[in-house]
Amino acid sequence: MSFGIVIVIGIAVVAVLLLVGVIWFLRDSNKRIQDFANSGDLIPGRPGRAPAEWANATSTEALLHQRTRYAIADVHRGAFAPAVPPPADSAIDGPESDLAALDDAVFALDDRIIAAAQLSGEERTKALGELEPKVVALEGLTGKLWDAPSAQRRPILDDAAATLLR
Repeated sequence: MSFGIVIVIGIAVVAVLLLVGVIWFLRDSNKRIQDFANSGDLIPGRPGRAPAEWANATSTEALLHQRTRYAIADVHRGAFAPAVPPPADSAIDGPESDLAALDDAVFALDDRIIAAAQLSGEERTKALGELEPKVVALEGLTGKLWDAPSAQRRPILDDAAATLLR
């Protein structure tokens, strides 16, 4: 009888610890996501120049800005965020210094989004429409890096930066 009680208590302790761990993980993850979403950072740790209200706005330019922020955040997070580890020798792994030119191109793209937002009517719609494919390309960059061998990291990043600057 006493051995059964010890087992039940042991299982209960493990269950409580597991529950506490899951709750802590969810709370911490949500806090980090909310902190970035509410920040003015274009690139994690580097403030952007877009209006602060764009962090939560739903206008076309604000959405392009938000998509740009989250896409470059994914690239910076690289192999650290996913629950599934990247393939061996994946281009997603690499030094942060490799991203310098891409970061500059992202700031240039965001500046173009900000400038397009200042236009009116058809000019604005056209300018924002021309920037959409650049944002889409940035959104696909993490997947390209994930699937490519590490030797292709630099050419992929350089090509992405050039695409954003066109």
